[in-house]
Amino acid sequence: MTKVHHVAHVPDARRILEDKRVRSGLIYDESRLNRTRTCVSWASANTWVEGSIYGNVQFTFDWADIIRGRRVYWVEDMPDYSPPAYRLLLTDRDLSPGVSRNVIAYDPAVDKGPLREREGDWYWNDDYTSEFMIEDDLPLRLCRGVSFIRHRRDICRLHGCSCGDRTASEFMTGGRIMAFLLGSGVHSLDRTFRRPASMRSRLPLLDSVDVGIKGIRDALRDDRDRFVGGIRRAASSRVVLRGALAHYGADRIDDACELVSQLASAQVFDDALEGVVNEHFGVEGWTFFSGQAAGFV
Repeated sequence: MTKVHHVAHVPDARRILEDKRVRSGLIYDESRLNRTRTCVSWASANTWVEGSIYGNVQFTFDWADIIRGRRVYWVEDMPDYSPPAYRLLLTDRDLSPGVSRNVIAYDPAVDKGPLREREGDWYWNDDYTSEFMIEDDLPLRLCRGVSFIRHRRDICRLHGCSCGDRTASEFMTGGRIMAFLLGSGVHSLDRTFRRPASMRSRLPLLDSVDVGIKGIRDALRDDRDRFVGGIRRAASSRVVLRGALAHYGADRIDDACELVSQLASAQVFDDALEGVVNEHFGVEGWTFFSGQAAGFV
């Protein structure tokens, strides 16, 4: 095990991006810690073929950063989950007997449970759902990747049948998040989205940016009859587009389309969006066709 993930719905992901951290919070489910006032942030090593039941924006962290300097305690198993889950608390506090009766000290180097450490390598039992309860915030400076994933269509652990994200594609999710970042001027993930210099070649940004931009184009550009305005100048069109992206990033799609209609053409839209992306991330040479090989355009 080298990576763990925190998955959130789009509204919660926007708050994480603004806060620059996954904030820890009280435990409200049936956990034995729900009356202890313990505040945790959640992560898991699992990913799911049928989609996550916790949302559709996945923040990835290195396990080494999460476990460093922390003690491990067994909390509980959740046998009614499908598949069943096991929960471990990661904390820098000493919760030895006499301090807490709610958890049991767990030594991954010795104990034969679902989390094990052998000579510096970590392993987990992926037949079950791993749930790590981290008694701290997770700062986005430690985030190593962001993915736009599918929500499971038939189950939402947080919102049930009222969840509107269950049918969203990766492109729809990416478009809403990327529009929020570009339109609101939020830079908390700039480093995460830039391709490392050793991998850059002609592509300055990761494929997840292309996924998000395709989502923006699908939502705001596909109707070519929409462009009835007279705005052509590069500077003016970028100002208009940033306003439209701010609306779309806040789920005001009709307002976004109304603003975009003031542009003179789809080509003006494309030029403005390329300019906004390059300016936002501080790169040169990103175009819509940078991700063409991956099938995003």
